[in-house]
Amino acid sequence: MHQLNFEQFTIYDAGRRGITVDVQITLLNSAVDFQAKIDTGSEACIFSRNLGEKLGLEMGEEQYFSTVTGSFKTFGHSVNLIVADLEFDSLVFFADDENFSRNVLGRHGFLDRVIIGINDYDGKLYLNRYENEI
Repeated sequence: MHQLNFEQFTIYDAGRRGITVDVQITLLNSAVDFQAKIDTGSEACIFSRNLGEKLGLEMGEEQYFSTVTGSFKTFGHSVNLIVADLEFDSLVFFADDENFSRNVLGRHGFLDRVIIGINDYDGKLYLNRYENEI
C-alpha cells in the first residue's frame, strides 16, 4: 500500500471537456487570470496570444510546435505561473496566431514541476510541488 499526501487540493468541473483549472500568470507588476486545460500530451504550456499581450509581451523565443493537423509558431517568455496556489517560474509559450484560442498546461513548465493526483469521477485535483516529499 502507498500513501500520498498533497499540498494543494482544488475542484474542477468533471462535466466539462478536459480538466480545466484556474491559472494566473504574472510578470513584473502585471497579472492575467484565465482558465487552462491540463494536457499531458502537450510538450509545453501554450497560451493564446492575447494573454501575452495583456502582460505587455511582444516577440520572444521563437518556437514551433507540431500537432497531427500541422505546426504553429509561438513565442516563449519566462513568467510566474500560479495554479492552485502553487507558484512556479516557468518558460511558457504564447501563440503567434491571434485566432489560437486554447490554453494548455503541458509537460514543460507545469507537469514537470508537480506531482499530480486526479479523481476525475468527483472532479478533484491534488497537487504537490515536485521537490516536496509525498
